[in-house]
Order: sequence, then structure tokens, then C-alpha cells
Amino acid sequence: MNTVLILVILYNLLVIGGIGLYLARIERATGAVTDMATGGRNANLAMFSVTLAITYLGSAHVYGLMEMSFVLGAVALWFSFAHTILMCVVCLGTGQWVRRLGCSTIPELIGLMYGKQMRTITACIGAMVVFGLVTLETQTLGIGISAISGWSLGWAAVVGAFFGTAYVTMGGIKQTMWVNLVNAVVMYGSIIIAGIYLAFVLPEGWEGVRQHYIANDQAFKLSIFGTPDLMVGFSLAAVFSVVFSQSVNQQGMAAAMSAKDEKVIRRSLWIAAPVNGLFGVFPVLCGLAAATIPEFAELGPKLAGATLVVTLLPTWLVVLLQAGFLGALLSTFAMSALAPATIFVKDIVGANIKGGLTPIEEKRYIQRLIILIGALAAALTFFNHPNVIRAITWLFAWLAPLFFVIVAGL
Repeated sequence: MNTVLILVILYNLLVIGGIGLYLARIERATGAVTDMATGGRNANLAMFSVTLAITYLGSAHVYGLMEMSFVLGAVALWFSFAHTILMCVVCLGTGQWVRRLGCSTIPELIGLMYGKQMRTITACIGAMVVFGLVTLETQTLGIGISAISGWSLGWAAVVGAFFGTAYVTMGGIKQTMWVNLVNAVVMYGSIIIAGIYLAFVLPEGWEGVRQHYIANDQAFKLSIFGTPDLMVGFSLAAVFSVVFSQSVNQQGMAAAMSAKDEKVIRRSLWIAAPVNGLFGVFPVLCGLAAATIPEFAELGPKLAGATLVVTLLPTWLVVLLQAGFLGALLSTFAMSALAPATIFVKDIVGANIKGGLTPIEEKRYIQRLIILIGALAAALTFFNHPNVIRAITWLFAWLAPLFFVIVAGL
């Protein structure tokens, strides 16, 4: 096991374990039962805005954008632009709606408007979609750990799933929010330094990357507008699917349901939008650069960018960068695993049992389901490695109609 991997694992053990144990100690001292889904609905501006931004910085943003820019070029940034628009829609619209109505899940909201049967149907579809997102998060966790350890993707994903379930199992969404605050500082500090550092260690600098694409008649890969076909087939599709699905997805709405009030959600736009939107620049640059260097290009789009980062940067910066990347992935994994577990316990089990479930039963069942979901996602990574952004766009499409159903119902 190499030094980078050991330090990254130690960092996550200290941050995740330390915060989880601290929250568990508070719970024992007060005698209160942790609300895994909403955390007591008292998230402040910092906790909510950072969690909202990082929840949507997952597999597609980190290694998915490296993979996609390797193939398509800078047009891949439209996936980030779509999420910036999403931050506006959530903070000024859907996030405030779900907080005002006091819901714990999106299927519960649907049930209030359309009845119990629609609540169950929405719960089944919503849980399926978010479980699909968990499998993609697990794959990219595996990619990151594989790049720094040399392990196979499958076993690296098992390690990633372990940390992902630990991220949320002990303290639910409150634990996730506190860990996110720490990881956000590490993540942004490291990518800013790494972006500058790469300019000095790339064989011919960023200018050499630009000249490579021009010389090979691929100058369109340097433009965010790509080609007309890419703008229609990728960019517009990404914006539509991201905005209309993720603005009503349990994965992100769980954070809004946990906010202290609607004012917190509105004000969070000024933090969440730039924190989320600017992140995509670095992985896109890594993907573009990796495709121009033969030793990385031969690894293919899935591992080229990740390997470039590990190979060209100094150990201390790789540790910070990988800790930040894994922090973003683990946050999204945690929220994605929490979402189907919450939906199943509240909308399928609790809503159909006379008298419902007690808070202790809810917490216990959600914790067990999170562990089960993580184990299943890790197992699937041994057999299936879809293109992350294409797969995630397909999953988003399942939820896009739900936005219009909710608007009509309100």
C-alpha cells in the first residue's frame, strides 16, 4: 500500500469517524434520536449551501468530466453549467417549496397532492433512480482509489463504498453536512493549487495542449460550444435532464428539507452556485491534457485523467487533491444512499404500517438499508462500468417529468 493511499485513508478515517463519533456522543448525552433524513431541520447557511453544492458534485463532475472531456473536449463543461442553473432553480424554487410544506421525502409531497397510490409509485421509481446514481458514485470512487493504489477497479470500489456508507450511517444527513464543510475547504484549496502546478509539469504546458488539438484538426475540442451536433445532442440534453430531474430528486431535496428556514435556502444561492459551478473546470482540463500525452492516452478515457493527476503532481498535493475528490464523491454517495433508504422506510414501509414507525425504528432501518445499498453497489462494480455522464443523464431522464407533475399539483 503506497503513501498516498495511506494518507488519504487516514484523512477520511479521522474526519468521517471523528465527526460521526462526536455526533453519536451528543445523541447519547441528550437522549435524542437522530433524524437520519432531516437532521432536525436546523441546517444553517454554511451547512446547507455547502452540502447542496457538494451533493451535486459527484461521479459525473470528478472523473466523469475527465472521461467525457477526453472524448468530446471542453463542451463537457455544459454538464457543470447545467448544475449552476440547477442551483438557481433549487434555491429560488423547489428547495423553498419542499421546506415550506414540511415534507421528508418527494414521494410524500406527491402523496399530499395526488394520493397514497401515487406516493407509492413515485417512491418505487425515485428509489430505483437514486440507487442507479449510487452505483455510478461507487464506480468513480473505485476509479480514484484505483489510480492511487493500483488495485483493480472492483476492489477499489469496495473500499470506496465502505467509506461512503460510514460517511452517513452514524449520523445521517447532519453528519454528512459537517463532513462536507471540512471537505469543501480541502477540495477547493487543492484544485486551485493543482491547476496552477500542472502548467509547470505538463510536457509543453497548457499551450502545448492547445497546439496538439489544433495540429490534429480537433480545435473544436477547445471550445465550450464544440460542434452543432454536440450542442444539441449533449449540451441541451444535459441542461434539460439535470435541471428538471435534480430539482425534484430526493438526493438534493433532502438538504432543502433539512434547512432551518426558507431564507437560508434563498441566501445559499450566492454560495452554492459558484462552489458547484466552478469545480468542473479542473477535471475538464485534466481530461483534455491527458488525451494529448501518449502514456496517459493509451489508458483510455476512464483512467487517463485520474492517472495524470497522480503521476505528475507531487505527493503532498496528490494527497490533498485525492482527499478533496474523494470527499466530493463520498458526499454524493452518502446522499444518494440515504435517499433510497429514506424513501423505502418512510414511503413504502412506514406509510403502509398502521401507526407508522417510531423514530428509533426509522433510524435503525435506514442505517441497515444504507449498508445494504452500499454493498450491492460495490458488487455491481465488478460487472458493469458504463460511461458515467451518459448513464447519469439517462437516469436523470426518468425523473424529469416529475418536475412538471409537482408544479401542476402545487
